[in-house]
Amino acid sequence: MRTRVALAALLASTVGGCASRSLDLEKLSSPSDEIVWQAGQAALEGKDWENARQYFRRIIDAFPQSQYQPEARIALADSYAQAGGAGNYILAISAYREFLTLYPSHPRAAYAQYQAAEGYYEQKNSPDRDQTATLQALEEYQRLLDVYPDSEFVEPARERVRDCRQTLARSDFMVGYFYQRTRKAYRAAIARYEGLLRDYPDYAQIDEVIFRLAESLAAAGRFAEARPQIGRLLAEHPSSEFVDDARKLLAQIPEMATPAAPANPAAAEPAPPAPTTPAAPDDGPPVEIRPEDSPSPYVGRGQGWGVDAGCSQRSLSIPVSRERQGPMPTALPLPLPQVSL
Repeated sequence: MRTRVALAALLASTVGGCASRSLDLEKLSSPSDEIVWQAGQAALEGKDWENARQYFRRIIDAFPQSQYQPEARIALADSYAQAGGAGNYILAISAYREFLTLYPSHPRAAYAQYQAAEGYYEQKNSPDRDQTATLQALEEYQRLLDVYPDSEFVEPARERVRDCRQTLARSDFMVGYFYQRTRKAYRAAIARYEGLLRDYPDYAQIDEVIFRLAESLAAAGRFAEARPQIGRLLAEHPSSEFVDDARKLLAQIPEMATPAAPANPAAAEPAPPAPTTPAAPDDGPPVEIRPEDSPSPYVGRGQGWGVDAGCSQRSLSIPVSRERQGPMPTALPLPLPQVSL
């Protein structure tokens, strides 16, 4: 921001210096702030911008306690604003903001706020170009309405707010229309139109926005959403120039929206497949482990191992999955430690 202001100051001083008259050094160096102030006022009225700025800067720098200190800052900002040009508007906005920082409750604070907004407004572009300056102007006007609601600049600020909103709305519409007609990007166009209806319901050509939204929805196959928009246009804007086209579009929607019914509905839908139960994995036959295959006196009993004390020998069957383990012998030796009883 400082670099931008410095460049603007250089440009403004270069342009203003070409048309500047000779500076009265005697008045500029006067020890009286009133003399310097009167000389600056005379230069400002004569549109001698550069010399006027010299006098006002003299008061700001050399007379910090002067009664003309606030007025000199306003006059310095006015010299940039009245000179015009992009560079001068930037410097004017900076000077007005500096005044508002130092004197937020001054009787001329509302004027400074309004002029800062005007500096942005003078830089705003047409709807088909960048709208950054328009957005900044709208923000500054809105700040005036919020902070200084009783000032004499409220009504002019409201007019500017309406004008800025119309420009921003028109810009959004042009982007949406470009997506719709040139790119055939209906989804992007729908998003633009819906945002415009939400953010700028006071747009002067809102009937066209509703119609273009209905067109885009129909072209995107969203017929159920297109119908209410057409109904809204017919109900809210019966004298719109798009009413006839909207009725034609509405007459075409049922044909596009209703799919052809099959001759035999029963044959059109295949019967669902019967549910199948997955087959259990084949774990193979169980492998029998016989006690006589092991030298141990321990034999299998249920889920654990016990000592066979003269009881009849029993065998233990353990199922083993062939799929996971592969082929296995019919009997597994169980080498168990000898236990003396």
